[in-house]
Amino acid sequence: MSTKVRKCREPARVTLPVPEEEDGEAEGAEPQRRCRGWRGVNGGLEPPCQRAPPSPGPDASSEGSPSRWRTAGMRDKGRRQAVRGPAFMFGARGPSLTAEEERFLDAAEYGNIPVVRKMLEESQTLNVNCVDYMGQNALQLAVGNEHLEVTELLLKKENLARIGDALLLAISKGYVRIVEAILGHPGFAASRRLTLSPCEQELRDDDFYAYDEDGTRFSPDITPIILAAHCHKYEVVHLLLLKGARIERPHDYFCRCADCAEKQRLDAFSHSRSRINAYKGLASPAYLSLSSEDPVLTALELSNELAKLANIEKEFKNDYRKLSMQCKDFVVGVLDLCRDSEEVEAILNGDLESAEPLETHRHKASLSRVKLAIKYEVKKFVAHPNCQQQLLTIWYENLSGLREQTIAIKCLVVLVVALGLPFLAMGYWIAPCSRLGKILRSPFMKFVAHAASFIIFLGLLVFNASDRFEGITTLPNITVIDYPKQIFRVKTTQFTWTEMLIMVWVLGKPFKSSNFYFKK
Repeated sequence: MSTKVRKCREPARVTLPVPEEEDGEAEGAEPQRRCRGWRGVNGGLEPPCQRAPPSPGPDASSEGSPSRWRTAGMRDKGRRQAVRGPAFMFGARGPSLTAEEERFLDAAEYGNIPVVRKMLEESQTLNVNCVDYMGQNALQLAVGNEHLEVTELLLKKENLARIGDALLLAISKGYVRIVEAILGHPGFAASRRLTLSPCEQELRDDDFYAYDEDGTRFSPDITPIILAAHCHKYEVVHLLLLKGARIERPHDYFCRCADCAEKQRLDAFSHSRSRINAYKGLASPAYLSLSSEDPVLTALELSNELAKLANIEKEFKNDYRKLSMQCKDFVVGVLDLCRDSEEVEAILNGDLESAEPLETHRHKASLSRVKLAIKYEVKKFVAHPNCQQQLLTIWYENLSGLREQTIAIKCLVVLVVALGLPFLAMGYWIAPCSRLGKILRSPFMKFVAHAASFIIFLGLLVFNASDRFEGITTLPNITVIDYPKQIFRVKTTQFTWTEMLIMVWVLGKPFKSSNFYFKK
């Protein structure tokens, strides 16, 4: 028994005689079972006990000591754990890396520029696409740790893999300079690289956007510009737009084209999520402000489209409503940024390229964006203080002093305009460009004139119809009905002055409407 214990503890110093060979096999059964257990835990790697013992020599006792064997075993175990990482815990063999590749990946991860440059220039056997235990290559590690110089050195190498995933990683972290460096790579010379999604790249047997051997880092339908729009990276969106990248608007929900039908058949959920991701990018303030010539019009139309989709796709109703509100908030935010009346008027009218002075075309204000906001029920835009202040300025145009007057003065002005309307109309017809004409062209005076005109018309109708009841008289206990001749007219009589005024008013309405549409 003592021989067994000594043999297990000091295997290098024991010599067994030939007749005891069977006992030696029995004595080695227990170590063999331990070795098989080691293989099962460590993914099939050979344990230290299987190594050949050193040949006996003068210093055999020191080389084969148990402490030295234990130290070597722990060193090997630590190296395997560092290489495999999580794979060690699950009993799977990690990637096989050489010492040179380990050093290269460490230098790329920690930004050791001299080591990376030296290995790229001098080493002939280095694989620049080698991956660590997480499946990331040197480019991904350098970008993830924001090492611009290392990234630029790696991008000079040919046949570099996973450049698209490095771009997506840099966009998500907001590393603008690294994004600019990656976009300068020859792989992005064709704009199709930026417009095709990672899913479409995979269909072409291309791992350009692959994160590791299992797939992509983000959703397969996410393109670089969609990701930049989701992250609200204005500078990155601008760089991608200069490269020709665009977000394609999804097809109509009820579209039955071959592409939509195929996507719906393969995976309806992924198809719906891809539509939402695309609309998130389109509704991003970064993309709206940089990609559209008229961001306000684009945001208003997109908010209305998203509101309709919220009623159609009930499953994603909340998502579409949030995006619709995001577009409305963007329009309100644009109004907040206005610094003078000219900018506010440009937004409300949508006339962004008008070169005319403010005074010459103010009376031609169309307020097309305000009308569109009312149509799409964007209440925040219409009720915004800047919008209301501009509308009030247009309302009292050429009547700046009347705005600060009391209600009694305003009522007196309304009464004067109503009583002198015929004379005012005659004066405007004779001299439309005079001071009186400019005052009458203000929206406030137009409203008062139209209201007074309609009230006068109603009064003429009542006065003209009052003479039909002149022949009806009533006495106590007797009812006498006298039918005057004008009730049963036998022949046509001359028009009264009230009838002539009514006819003039009625004939003037079509003339006014036709003149309005002609000018419009």
